[in-house]
Amino acid sequence: MNAENEAKYLRSIIAILRVTLGIILLVTWYDNFTKGLYTADGITGLFGWIFGEVGGGSDAYRAVINSTILQAPGLFAGFQLVAELLLGLGLTFGGLTTLAGWGATFFFLNLFFAYQGGSEWIWTYVLLTAGALVVALTKSGRAFGLDQILLNTMGEPKNRWLW
Repeated sequence: MNAENEAKYLRSIIAILRVTLGIILLVTWYDNFTKGLYTADGITGLFGWIFGEVGGGSDAYRAVINSTILQAPGLFAGFQLVAELLLGLGLTFGGLTTLAGWGATFFFLNLFFAYQGGSEWIWTYVLLTAGALVVALTKSGRAFGLDQILLNTMGEPKNRWLW
């Protein structure tokens, strides 16, 4: 197998990881949406539950969340609603996967820090973060994704964050 074919083969395998992460994000988004988490009260309640009942988050992490997100929970809830949906769609359909992969990496890493020190098993978030990082670094949307269509019609992007 030559180097070009090997790269295509590996992207195809990583595309399975990409789609899986996208579906995880979309299922999470739908579950959060139906539970009302994308509201000011929903976000406030979520962090109250994580910091209280679960016992997660270091003192530094709690301070950051309390001084940023919980100062404008409605604004953040709207951002979270759109961001999780776009990340899930981008990964599932292979559109702008470098950008979506980095966004998912940040999202999953944030969950790791939120639950760290609590009763939740945090290693799930380590695996999700690592998987999202692989997707971000490999242009996996060029296998079975919209990024391949963009590449074929528009060529290599000037900005490497796109496709």
